[in-house]
Amino acid sequence: MYDFDRNNKRTVIYWLKQPMTDLKIKIKFKPQSSIISLPKYEDFVTTSNKVDLEKIETEKIEEYDFEWQEKVFSAWEINHYKDSHNCISNADLCYNDMLKSRHYEPQKVFTYINEDNYLPSPFNWKKKVNKSFFNVTSCLEKLNLEERIGSVLRDSSSMHHLFRSDENITSEKEQWIGMHVVLDDSLYTNDSQLLVKREYVLLSLHYNAIDNYLIATPDANDLTVNPYDVVTETGLSDYQYGVEIIFEELESDEELVTLLKNLYKKWEHKHKRLLNFVPPPWGSAKVYVTFEILSATDFDLDNIYIEYEIKIPEEVKCESSLRGRTHVSKSINIEDSSHWNYGHTIELELEISIDIDAPPLQMFFEAISTDWWGRHRTEGYCYLPLLLSSGYNTKRLSCIRPEEMNKVEADSRRFFVGGCHLIKDLEVLSKPQLQSADFTYTGTGYIDVRWSTIKQAHTIGGQDLPAPADSSSASALLQGAEAVLRQYSQARAKLAAATKDLAEGDG
Repeated sequence: MYDFDRNNKRTVIYWLKQPMTDLKIKIKFKPQSSIISLPKYEDFVTTSNKVDLEKIETEKIEEYDFEWQEKVFSAWEINHYKDSHNCISNADLCYNDMLKSRHYEPQKVFTYINEDNYLPSPFNWKKKVNKSFFNVTSCLEKLNLEERIGSVLRDSSSMHHLFRSDENITSEKEQWIGMHVVLDDSLYTNDSQLLVKREYVLLSLHYNAIDNYLIATPDANDLTVNPYDVVTETGLSDYQYGVEIIFEELESDEELVTLLKNLYKKWEHKHKRLLNFVPPPWGSAKVYVTFEILSATDFDLDNIYIEYEIKIPEEVKCESSLRGRTHVSKSINIEDSSHWNYGHTIELELEISIDIDAPPLQMFFEAISTDWWGRHRTEGYCYLPLLLSSGYNTKRLSCIRPEEMNKVEADSRRFFVGGCHLIKDLEVLSKPQLQSADFTYTGTGYIDVRWSTIKQAHTIGGQDLPAPADSSSASALLQGAEAVLRQYSQARAKLAAATKDLAEGDG
């Protein structure tokens, strides 16, 4: 139903059986997964001389708990609302009184509640036909006049509201209740004065008080299985986070609630393997290329298909098919020009080392025509060096056709038997110095192509990470640490026993 991985945060709707009065939100933070060092014995040993592995696993996880519509302040907000000159609205004055009456510690993860009007409410996607259909706003929508009026009065929101009924304004304001959990990544001086303001929304909740449903962006997830990345203006940050949304348990219908929870646990257990994100190997990058042969134009004959061959550099690993052909297309006339449509897709999955700059892929194309007599004629060749850099590209490739030096002999051979294959090795297209002097090239038509390239690698702050010296996983490191500590505990116990015997003997 939804695509769900660490880079795709889905929006879900929770339909509630009764009006929502209580809601708990839990945000968990941890650093990006990286190589960890062996733990120190004295930091994680328990009173029974056993290693506390759970403490090792959760040492760097930060947890933040919030109630529904609970106001938590950031450092910037505390400095801003403490000054009464900055307080204009009723909400501002209320925050000023709160800060004067009680001491609040600034938090790295804070909240914007409904009174802050931080983000606009979502549109009401559930269309209803009622008496509001006949108000001024709806009439403007039906007549397509609202956009024209809005474009003229966009700078004046107060005048724009003159074209909307009071009933709609009131209902829209009372319909939605919003709350946002935000990360404060701003830069401050030593005395908490703001230098650069940077805020990133971690979770947005919009409750529809009329239709009784909650919209959550993103949905709850598991920090260990599919963590969310904190995305900044410059790329991914150094942190990942998890979201947990806990609804108030109903006193009635407890059996139904228990059944739904059990069903959700079974569904989650079943789909864990499908939802788990598998990153590329350390020190390597995965490159996914989707290439499309769109169309061809301005060739001489009809019924054309295109053959392609892809040559992969030695530094690149590829298991995809590297040669093929399109279907045969008949021409259509567009603005007095012959046009052939294809839409043929080529998908490549490549693996390269992040320590080298891989040379481009070599892509060779041959446009071939066929007739009712079964003769196949080469209409033109073209060559494309495809760079393995992320992005979306389109290109028109010019085609050339080799011909014999004797024009009369070349035309006769092409008419009767379809010509001859003068190019034995397609490398001559990428290396003009290898061209033979026994024939010439003639310009023919064009081939239009487009492609998109996606690159995946282990990154921190947008930079590729090299392969670790020891590629063991974190679990393997912890198992090794446990074995070392177990041996140490046994040796210490033997030493204590030997010392005890000596002490008793001296006594």
